[in-house]
Amino acid sequence: MSKIMDDVQKDVIEMENLLETDSLPTVRHEYEEVEYNGEILKLYPLDYQKAPIVRYQIAACLLMFIVFGMNDQSNGSLLPTLMSHYNVSRMKVANLFLMQVSGYTLASLMTEKVHTLIGTRGAMALASFLCVIFFSILSLKPPNFLSYLLCFLPLGLSIGILDSTGNVLFGNLEINKNEWMGILHGLYGAAAMITPPAVSYFVTYGNWSSFFLLPLACSILGLLLMLYAFRYETANKYNYICFVAREGKDDEQQPGFLKLLRKPAIMMYALYLFMYLGSEVSTGSWMFTYLLEVKHGEMVPMSYVTSSFWIGLTVGRLVLGFVTKRFFKNEYRASVFYGNLTWFFYTLFLLIGLVQKNSVPYFFVLSVSIFFAGVFIGPLFPNASVVALQILPRNLHVSGVGMAVALGGCGAAVMPYATGLVTHLIGLSWFPFLCWIMVTIVNAIWLAYPKFVGGQEEYL
Repeated sequence: MSKIMDDVQKDVIEMENLLETDSLPTVRHEYEEVEYNGEILKLYPLDYQKAPIVRYQIAACLLMFIVFGMNDQSNGSLLPTLMSHYNVSRMKVANLFLMQVSGYTLASLMTEKVHTLIGTRGAMALASFLCVIFFSILSLKPPNFLSYLLCFLPLGLSIGILDSTGNVLFGNLEINKNEWMGILHGLYGAAAMITPPAVSYFVTYGNWSSFFLLPLACSILGLLLMLYAFRYETANKYNYICFVAREGKDDEQQPGFLKLLRKPAIMMYALYLFMYLGSEVSTGSWMFTYLLEVKHGEMVPMSYVTSSFWIGLTVGRLVLGFVTKRFFKNEYRASVFYGNLTWFFYTLFLLIGLVQKNSVPYFFVLSVSIFFAGVFIGPLFPNASVVALQILPRNLHVSGVGMAVALGGCGAAVMPYATGLVTHLIGLSWFPFLCWIMVTIVNAIWLAYPKFVGGQEEYL
């Protein structure tokens, strides 16, 4: 164990050294200028040592993934408060997840078109701007539940665009992509981790809607940074990169939505992310309500128990990225191992949930089980994104991966909604079993992935 930690520490020191400004080459030697459709494009490698602007793009995406994490966990943590404040049932509150899935669906249909029309710069700026507008409205406490609900359609759209574009960028980094992908998704987990206690604080000591000032502040900073970091990422540049990637291939045109979905690598990737994000967000979103209503815990302590899942997820994404590189042949094999351990700890959570207790030792054991479930479920998303980008050709990265991530993001809304619907009918005590079923399906899809994709033995 000490050897592993020493290796991880060396990797962290190495990454810090790589990011030292003094070691960066002069920018003018790394940009290549190309004329396309009457515009002078600036091309550069996705290497933050050679092209410092990539550092700002990394920073902008990291900041917006913090917003992403707070957004995904906010409604789960606010569920009891929303039911009380707006006098609505659990079923009506669950419609929040359904509204977000509509936004994610729009993102899956529009991401490629948006990039074609306004480029990565426009797509990222538009998504950040939507976050600024609608988090501002939420922070003012909408007067009725319908107004609150409708805010999550454009937020779902913006998060879907940011999610897919961020994954494509980090998955294509030329150095340390595993580590940076882990950090990207780790910050998502960290933001989700702090959300339950932050919400509990605002509910207990202040105005609950003031919580949305946190993602609003990050969104404003993110918007400003996006405009600078992606200033060269125009529509012509995006179209030029896709044109170059298609040269010499039979597929002269970008395939449409249905044609993309018929590609086994994209279809299985989207299905995997759908169930994975569904299980992850369902666990985080309903855990707090489960602990309050079924286990009869108190609000503030239960917010910390809920956070243990997100703490584990954050630790897993930050640490296991280094472990994957050193101890596994590839990301696919690593995810098989992590997926099995995830299933084991969800099984443990299911068994512990069958015990009817609410003592301090009981909640400690429960939090340990969901902490380790979070640790091993954490790296599954970034690993899957790396595998997909390895398998797919470059011209399908934004369209294929973007669509799959956005469709997968629908699982983060559909499955929590379905969990709310089912538990409304059969009781919230079945919540651990529903989570266990979802994780079992996630593992089954990943094990079947090579059979559907075929070939690509280097990556599978």
